[in-house]
Amino acid sequence: MTIPTPNSDRLVRTFMELVQIDSPSKQEAGVADYIEKTLDPLGVRYWRDDAGKKIGGNCGNLHVRMAARNSNSSAVLFSAHLDSVMPCMGIKPRLDNGVIRSDGTTVLGADDKAGVAAILELLQCLHESNLSYGPVEAIFDVSEETGLLGANQVDLKTVSAKCAFVLDGEELDRIVYRAPSANRMRYEIRGVAAHAGMAPENGVSAIEVFAHAVSRMKLGRLDPESTANIGTVTGGRATNIVADHLVATAEARSHSNDFLEAQTKHMSQCFEEAIAHHTKLVNGRTVAPVFHAEVAREFNAMNISFDNLAYRLTVSAGESIGLDMEPMVIGGGTNANVYNEKGIPAVVIGCGMRGEHTTSEHLYVKDLVTSARLCLAIVMKNHELAG
Repeated sequence: MTIPTPNSDRLVRTFMELVQIDSPSKQEAGVADYIEKTLDPLGVRYWRDDAGKKIGGNCGNLHVRMAARNSNSSAVLFSAHLDSVMPCMGIKPRLDNGVIRSDGTTVLGADDKAGVAAILELLQCLHESNLSYGPVEAIFDVSEETGLLGANQVDLKTVSAKCAFVLDGEELDRIVYRAPSANRMRYEIRGVAAHAGMAPENGVSAIEVFAHAVSRMKLGRLDPESTANIGTVTGGRATNIVADHLVATAEARSHSNDFLEAQTKHMSQCFEEAIAHHTKLVNGRTVAPVFHAEVAREFNAMNISFDNLAYRLTVSAGESIGLDMEPMVIGGGTNANVYNEKGIPAVVIGCGMRGEHTTSEHLYVKDLVTSARLCLAIVMKNHELAG
């Protein structure tokens, strides 16, 4: 099987240019413009959907379709997200001894512009080659970092691929085939205000209620496949006022939906028990705090069979370029969770990002090139399997 050779200089240049385009979540139009200009010479079809309008952003998901060349194989889909986590404004990438880093004041944005760059190199290499290949589709989605918002808006009617490959991992020799479900929670506690110096006994502190609940809550690593976390807390008005309001956000994740629901219920019960504990009589009347919870499923678990085409193609493609691909289970959610739920079997493959979501994020050029080679090998292997 012949595989086109990525142009490493072009690939690095593309990546360096991509990360210098500011693209926090819901502000990805600039990087989408760059991609479209890159695609114009390739003669591929591309368009943006209306996801931006639906989620309050300035850009929709960017869809790409490259027609087959002398092949009867089915289409394959590659996906990478356009947004980066903060701080991602004014990124200044530096290449030193084969490693790309930021200047240390921002993230690098390899999550996920390494994936974007690899997919663009895939399309450019296919266009320049004289080889046969099946249809290739790509979705560059928006607002992944804020809850997989763009992927959730993808209309399956626009996708003909039978399997998908999400470039949003670190290790090049790993295939993420399992990931958990996650619930996102918002908790609100209404306490009773009182003067903290003159009559604190007349009030009920929302902060104390919260502390009581959390002290009895199971959090952190719950079992090998489940976690829970309190993420943010805001409350109170002044030091001399018994806090009458608090809002907290939290999450729970598990590969078992039954366990996830039990953990979510447990967390709410801890608050309800704290509410009962802090209810009291003040001057002959009952004074009680109030608790309100909002729970939303952020994403559903994925568990791809090793017999699935997406998994088999990745293993075969990896072997063809010298990678011994191994299965991997993660505790995070990616667009692969969404695509699987929508009916497109998807796995997550690596694009070399390291230290993502920190200002120490970095990327080895050799890993970026290998990522592009793996994508090319998947396309070539898909054509080969079609006979």
